[in-house]
Formats: sequence, structure tokens, C-alpha cells
Amino acid sequence: MHRRAALQTDPRGRTYKGDITELERWDGFSPNAGDVILATPAKSGTTWAQSMIAMLLQGTCDLPDKLGVVSPWIDANFQPASETRAQLSQQTGRRVIKTHTPLDGWPVWSDVHLVVVFRHPLEVFLSSRKHLTNMRQVTSHPMLEGLDTALAYFFDTDFSEDEVDRDTLATIIRHFEAATSDRWPDKLMLNYASMSRDHAGTLAAPDEHLETGAAPELLAQVQRATEFSTMKSRASEFAPEAANEVWHKNEAFFAGGRSGAAEAAFSDTQLARYKARFAELLPDVRHRRWIETGLGHV
Repeated sequence: MHRRAALQTDPRGRTYKGDITELERWDGFSPNAGDVILATPAKSGTTWAQSMIAMLLQGTCDLPDKLGVVSPWIDANFQPASETRAQLSQQTGRRVIKTHTPLDGWPVWSDVHLVVVFRHPLEVFLSSRKHLTNMRQVTSHPMLEGLDTALAYFFDTDFSEDEVDRDTLATIIRHFEAATSDRWPDKLMLNYASMSRDHAGTLAAPDEHLETGAAPELLAQVQRATEFSTMKSRASEFAPEAANEVWHKNEAFFAGGRSGAAEAAFSDTQLARYKARFAELLPDVRHRRWIETGLGHV
């Protein structure tokens, strides 16, 4: 089935780079009308949202290949760019493309949907520490040091366009600033806390926004298929870059999945540092509340 190509309406706004991210990989990408770009800070619920969207677009919970093949991370250097393009070009239906680049780092296309996901920054911090421990190519990192040292890195490292892959509080804020701009009008903003509180309601949002027209039976099936325990039991299919052997253990990627308990892991002094830095980077208390809880509006 031939699908109409999407029209580019706005070129890339900023140039980012990192140890993993290579923005030139976007240059060979030709989206079609109806495609979806999933753009999130790392460790924010990407894989969860990605799985839901892929199943809704495919119309089935039985994806034709591993999630990372069906929905590749377009600007990551884990595999040759030609392989990523081939994975996308072989698909005849609507596609969901993953990126951890702020949305002003790639063009805007008409008739292409955008979904973004955010998560409580302290949950991102804890998740990042676990994931770095599980990554084959990582032997040392500031986030793997003692808690206070790791927190200092996470809180105090300023954002740099040349180090977009740093998992820091400032990186999360750069993503949020880009996501809440008027650059991409057709976007759906999801929050990990809301997703955790109301899994079924979360599914209804992309179903409506992306106009997938999923039947109630499919929505119920997708909900069951994307429960945390189910995805962990199928980690070889759902863990990011599982096909590229990024992890020591794929199932360790699904280490926790809980939301709402992160602050209990920190002292009062550490929490005070976090709140002060968060307020410095993002003065609007309504925005901070939404990122942490999914409550209110942005």
C-alpha cells in the first residue's frame, strides 16, 4: 500500500549531538502522512508509550518483530543508518519513530503526529542509575558514583547542545521547553504518573489523538499486553535495542516501573536541593507540578 508522503513545513531549529545521538540520521528519513514521532527525555516511559502506540497502529498486540525494529530509535548510532532506514521503509502501514532529541532538533512535517512523555525527575534519576549499571558499554559514569556525587551531576550539570545525551535535570527541562513551544501544534503530551494511575485512560488518549479507531476489545488487549509484568516477561521483545545487545540482561531493563515513591529514597537535604534547582530551571510551579504528577495543565 502506497502512503502519501508528509510535507516538511519547518526545518530543524537547533543542532544537537551526543555520544549516541547523530542528527544527520534524520536527513535520510521521509515520513508518511499518519506516522508518529515519539520524543521523550530518556527514562521517562518511552518504551511503555512506544509499545502502546505501536500496537494501536498495527491493530494487534502481536508485533511483527522486536519493538526496536518495528519502532527504531532513528537518530541513535547503535546500528548503521541504512539499517534503520530499511526497518522503516519495509513497513507499509503507519509507523512510530522514537527519538530522545528535543523536538526542535528535527524538522516539522504536516500530517505527522507527535507524542511526548515526561516523568518525575527523581524517578528519571533512579531509573538512569539502574540502566547505566545494566549497559554493556558503560564501565564508569558520574551517575554511578555515590548518591550525593550522582545527584550533584544530575542537578548541577548545565544543558549543552553538544551533550544532548546527558541524563540531567537540565536536559529534561530543555525537552519540556521545546515540547511546550508552538513549534509542533499537533502533539499529545503524556505523563508517566498519569499513565501509572490510569492505564486504560492513557490508552484512550493516543487512540483518540492518533485516530487509530481501535475497538474496545483491542484497547483491552493492548492494556493487558503492556502491563509491566507482561512486558518484563517478554523483555527480549520489548527492551530498547534488544536486537543490538545493549544490555547485560534485557529483563533488568524492567527493574521497577513504579511511580510516586521516588522522594522516599532521598534525605530532606537532598530533596531541598532538588526542589531549589528545579524551581531555578523551571520557575512556573504549574509546569513543575505537571512534570512530577501529571496533574493540572501545561
